[in-house]
Amino acid sequence: MRISKTEVDSFPRFSKADAGFYVVDSLCFFTGKNIDKLCLYLNSELATYYYFKNIAILDDGGMQMRQQYIEETPCPPIEHIADDVSIYSLFDFTKEEIDFIESFINNKKKEILKLTDTKKLKK
Repeated sequence: MRISKTEVDSFPRFSKADAGFYVVDSLCFFTGKNIDKLCLYLNSELATYYYFKNIAILDDGGMQMRQQYIEETPCPPIEHIADDVSIYSLFDFTKEEIDFIESFINNKKKEILKLTDTKKLKK
């Protein structure tokens, strides 16, 4: 799945689909009783930090997600997830660590947008 380079604020994008929908061969899906909490975690700031540290950022600023990035995402006990604050708490992060994660995400978004702008100027 390739995420548009102009949509860094909506990355990552995991969602729940109701019964009766089908996925094409280029998409992945999860099932289970805690799917809402799993989506919440996979869209969290901590998961965003993990993906930005590990996914492929293409020359033009595009982000390419692969199955292995999702499979290797560290995850706390899913039943205790309620929001970003609870996720940070489950990992026992300090305020300094949380600030670092949030700063890293913001800087990475700026870097990706700069790649996008540079590519546009070269055209």
